[in-house]
Amino acid sequence: MERTLKAFLDALPGEAPDTSALPHASIARLLAAFAQEKHDGWSSTPKVVPAASSTLIEPLTRREREVLRHLADGASNQEIAAALVISLPTVKKHVSNLLGKLGVQSRTQAIARAREASLL
Repeated sequence: MERTLKAFLDALPGEAPDTSALPHASIARLLAAFAQEKHDGWSSTPKVVPAASSTLIEPLTRREREVLRHLADGASNQEIAAALVISLPTVKKHVSNLLGKLGVQSRTQAIARAREASLL
């Protein structure tokens, strides 16, 4: 995976327009995690590379922002599904995506990070 990411990063244009800056930052963050793992030694527990409070790994979609607002209101997955007229597995996928993009592991952390980043 590390070799593939390095090759992909090398293939990206050096002076990327704003829309291409995201792949550079994301790949750099992943490569830094690989380097840290090598330095610390491989462990059975994956380490989470926290996202900076003002930047996201990847921008939230419109639907993810809607789900995030419902999470902040304390809605359950079932309540979010009913409110947005989507299936429960779809809500779970959106929540999972949110956690990843915000660099957190729980709904509470997601809400806190979203507030720090002025997303709520």
